[in-house]
Order: sequence, then C-alpha cells, then structure tokens
Amino acid sequence: MLGGCSDPPAATAAASAAATPPTSTPSIAAPGRLIVLAEDETGGALVSLRPDGQDRRELLRGKGLYPAAVDPRGAMLAVISVDERDGLHHERLELRPLGDAGLGPPTWTSEPATHVRNPSWGPDGRFLVFEAAFTSFRDIYRVELPAGTLTRLTDNTEGNFEPAVAPDGRSIAFVSSRDGNAEVYRMTAEGGEQTRLTSLPLDDWGPMWAPDGQTLAFLSNRELIDRIFLMRPDGGEQRRLTADPTPTREPDAPLGDEPHETDPTFAPDGAAIAYCVRIGNLGASLRVAPLGGGAPVVLSDGSASDRNPVWSPDGARLVFVSNRDGGDLELYGVARDGAGLTRLTQREGADWLPRWAPR
Repeated sequence: MLGGCSDPPAATAAASAAATPPTSTPSIAAPGRLIVLAEDETGGALVSLRPDGQDRRELLRGKGLYPAAVDPRGAMLAVISVDERDGLHHERLELRPLGDAGLGPPTWTSEPATHVRNPSWGPDGRFLVFEAAFTSFRDIYRVELPAGTLTRLTDNTEGNFEPAVAPDGRSIAFVSSRDGNAEVYRMTAEGGEQTRLTSLPLDDWGPMWAPDGQTLAFLSNRELIDRIFLMRPDGGEQRRLTADPTPTREPDAPLGDEPHETDPTFAPDGAAIAYCVRIGNLGASLRVAPLGGGAPVVLSDGSASDRNPVWSPDGARLVFVSNRDGGDLELYGVARDGAGLTRLTQREGADWLPRWAPR
C-alpha cells in the first residue's frame, strides 16, 4: 500500500471524452500543499499544488515514481520508484527532502526488491517503517534517520505487511499471515512483544491509528464483504464503524453488487472517518462517518468512482480522486459536510495518489 492505497497500480487509461471545464474555481482556504502523481505521455511527474488547485509546480519527473507518505513535519517525502527492466520488476524506497523548489536528491534509498511498500513515519520524522521482500516473502523493516541504519523487525515465512506507527511512536500495528489467514498484530516500535489482536475466520487488514492512539481502524471481510471495523489498541471492543445492514450472500458466491467499504482515513481531530463504499464496478460513494455514532454524511452518490480521500491538516476539507467528468482521473475538493464541491485539476493525463503536506 502506498500510504492510503494498495500496491502501485498500472498507469490509468487515457481519456475517453473531453471533460467540460468548470466556469469558475472558488477560493479554498486550507493549509498545506497537495503532492500528486501527474501522468502524461512521457510517463509522468510528481507535482505539488495548493488546495485550490492553483500554483502547480513540478517536483520530480520520471517514470515509475509514486508518492507514498509525507513525514509529519512536511519536510520529507517517501517515494516508491518502480523499475521494469529485462523482464524483472524492482521497487525501491527513496526518502527525499521536500521543499518549494522541488524534491532534493535521496537522503536514503533502499535496496531493490520485488516489493518495497507501505511506508509509515514515526511522529517526529526520525524513523520510518515499511514492508519489503529483501530476503523473504515480505517482512517489516525500520530505518533510522539521518544515519540510515536499517533493522529487520519481523521474520516469518508467511509474510508481514502494512505497518502503521502509533501517534506516540511506541507501537506498530501490522498485518501478518503467520497463523494462517491475514490478521492484525501489534508490536513495539523496536519489533518486540508481537501480539495478535484479531482472531476470526477470513481476513483482517489495513490497520490505522486514530490521532489520539486510543483506537485502531481496520478492514475485514469477516462478514463476507469488506467492512471497516474499530477496536482498542489491545484488540478489545471490536465493532463495525457503520450500522449498514449486511447483505445476505452465500460464502462461495462470486462478488457482485454488495457494498464494500474501502479507503478509510481518520479525520485529524479523530471524531470521524472518511471512507468509500464501492458497489461492483459501477462506482464508489464518498462518505464521512462520525465515531460517536449517527448516520454517515454522504458526500457523493456513487454514480462515479470517487476514491482515495485525504484530509486537510485542519480537518475542514477532503480531497479525493474521481472520474466523474467522464475523462481522466482528476482531483476534487469538498468540505467535511459535503458543501463546496470543486474540481481542482484539469489536464490531459491522470492526476491521482494525493498526499497532503502540512506546509
């Protein structure tokens, strides 16, 4: 997963029809800048832009570059670089200084492997954890900065994935298949005291921490469709995020039009989770669910594919990726309550994988 996304996808298809430009772009007051993958006929570039879509700047041009995670200070960007050569697939993790003038040369670069993904920063930006297939199917590593000292935290032949550093930097939630199916585990930030938190049939994955560190969200297909669940950091009080009824489906039936919840992300104040509801291949609806109970706020109706939401640092707005105007994937912004929907990008080629830098 590249931050909030899964494995680096292939390049998206070219536009099938020209999109109608908006007549105006209202001013959007939100802090920070967006870091985006902008694809074009040459391969693409990493670009930054203001939350209103203006002041677009190219940071780094090259093929096979994916923005993965901005460090909490907004000073560094973790980049996944993908190289296809002589029939071999190689991925590397690069840590690059992030400034107004662009991205600097890497201060640390991993060795290549078939999979190097899902980086998660420590709270002070002084260490980073990620999963990689350096000498195993997949294990979790920690790199100390600025020295670049690399430590292997897990060692299981069945694989360990999707590390997420707790807000206080003392724990890491992760996924492992060591006991059969995928389950959520927790360990210290140094790799000790590895404890299983979930234990039900089928799979649990994608753990993420609430900003106060008192709640973990994760995805599970324990009800035969993908749903977002919550639990305490010790695995207790597991419960569904939403109260939507679960459709009836036989265990061996093929997936069809069941509503699958995807792409959860905590609001900076910890009071809500933005997520998407995908129905078959028709589209995805963007929603915000309060953690204190109550009905989710429906931000889009699912007639288009609205995906990959990211929160502004102040929690007032969301930016997401959509094909709603009939062409390439573009970025859109909307207020937390659904007001002020605005198209932010408009160009030939897809703009996607948004990351919100705090400055």
